[in-house]
Amino acid sequence: MLALPLLGLLILGIDGNHHFSTLPYYSEAGAIEMRSDEAAQVQHFALTNHLGEVFDSNELGGKVWLAAFFSTNSPHVAQFTKQLLWPNFRYRDEDDITMVCFTLDASHDTPEVLKSYVDRNTRYNGFEGKWQFLTGDQKTIDSLIASSFMIQRDQDDPNNIATLWLVDEKGYLRGVYHAASEDAIKDAVEDIALLQKEMDERAYKKKKLKEAYEGSPPLPILGPEEHVIPAFSLIDSDSIEFSHRDCQNTIRIVDFFFTRCPTICPIMSSQMARMQSELSELELQGDVLLLSHSVDPAHDRPSILQGYGNRLGQDAALWKLLTGEKEDIYDLAKNGYFMTAIESDTAQGGIFHSDLFALVDRRGRIRGYYDGTDTEEVNQLLIDVKQLWATNE
Repeated sequence: MLALPLLGLLILGIDGNHHFSTLPYYSEAGAIEMRSDEAAQVQHFALTNHLGEVFDSNELGGKVWLAAFFSTNSPHVAQFTKQLLWPNFRYRDEDDITMVCFTLDASHDTPEVLKSYVDRNTRYNGFEGKWQFLTGDQKTIDSLIASSFMIQRDQDDPNNIATLWLVDEKGYLRGVYHAASEDAIKDAVEDIALLQKEMDERAYKKKKLKEAYEGSPPLPILGPEEHVIPAFSLIDSDSIEFSHRDCQNTIRIVDFFFTRCPTICPIMSSQMARMQSELSELELQGDVLLLSHSVDPAHDRPSILQGYGNRLGQDAALWKLLTGEKEDIYDLAKNGYFMTAIESDTAQGGIFHSDLFALVDRRGRIRGYYDGTDTEEVNQLLIDVKQLWATNE
């Protein structure tokens, strides 16, 4: 019998009965009915797969995947293999269903070893690359297992992890199963079907919205030719690094503000909160990000931003409040978004900054500027966001 790796795994719904109308999300406290900023989402990672190639987690965008954790020299490798072969075969002709295994013994599981294992067990795959087995720096993998997958390992037997996680197309944890259970994979396969239904419903909604925009001219591309938003690394209100890598393949609405601003910032932030609400109703978390950069980072530490966000009902899955080094933020405003952020003795609050929202497409190109204090312009921004999302520009 495989060891039970999660404390109170039954609380997380291991019995397969989640008691919700759709699959739950998961937080550190357990299953939750609705997606919120507490919902656990797999962080970005880049490891080496069984082909010796870099495998970036962005390649999993738009795919439902099962995550497993074991090594090919594990005493329970046969049990894991038996469990994983069924969904591998069941969804062999569907390229949006994938399995990702993380080795627990990187020193043994070289790409060559992993390739031999994968080749033996995926001969009936309809799509190549359907089963990814990842290796790399073991500390990095262990950190990912603990933080993203919330797995508490037995100190006496740390490489005995019986947990299987089901992850949706936006990286949220949606199902958890015990690999030793006879019903684990049966439940997982059924839950994959539920996630496919969710994806189909969203695809239909997107299709209808795309039809509504047929004939509409594309949004302009602003700024110098070939300009894209440059790389950056900042800190969010949870004191976690947030960088350009977290924005890949997302549409962004961007502004600059500070929490002590006595003039335009309260209006702009209330408009951000309104857009968050409307975009959340469309279930565009993961497709659209709202990014508010503090131009007063010496004061606006993460704890200050967190309190500010709480008062506005911030959903951190959709709206990021960012701080960092002042020079980095001011440079990003000037040379990245072509917006203003300067200290000024004449400005109320001591800082002068743009009152604009910038719209950035999935490729990092600026597609529009909108007055963040004008409700009608913000309404147009929401229309343009939907157009970029629906038309996949």
